[in-house]
Amino acid sequence: MAITKEKIKQQFEAAIPAALEPGERVRASALSLSGASPWLVGGLLGMIGGQRNYYIVVTDRRVLFLAGSKASGRPQGLAWADPIESVTLSDVDMGMGVWSHFRYQAPGRKEIRFNVHRMWREEGAAVVAAMRVSGTGGSAEAPAAETSRP
Repeated sequence: MAITKEKIKQQFEAAIPAALEPGERVRASALSLSGASPWLVGGLLGMIGGQRNYYIVVTDRRVLFLAGSKASGRPQGLAWADPIESVTLSDVDMGMGVWSHFRYQAPGRKEIRFNVHRMWREEGAAVVAAMRVSGTGGSAEAPAAETSRP
């Protein structure tokens, strides 16, 4: 099981090219955990209760979600992809203490909360920014919700 950020990133970065369309360029990527706040759910209970690891990749065309194995965290391939222009974000707070979060919505899909550990905060903020710049990524949230907290 990869524990270091560099190793996790290396494993997922190696899996990205298989999911890309010809000419598609990656703009940002980050590891996340879907579902309720990890503080509320807890580790093992969260895995049983539906939390999943996803490596979110924002390209110039789409938002890709690469699934991570529950047991090892290794890439399991493309879970799904949505056109970037169809994405809407809400409840964005990338400045939380340990777990930052945002809600992701695409047409025909249930809204999903994604949690980003502080180790991945910089990358998570880049993913949110890339979704907002590239797609609609609109949100009722004020930009101040993304500022860092001490």
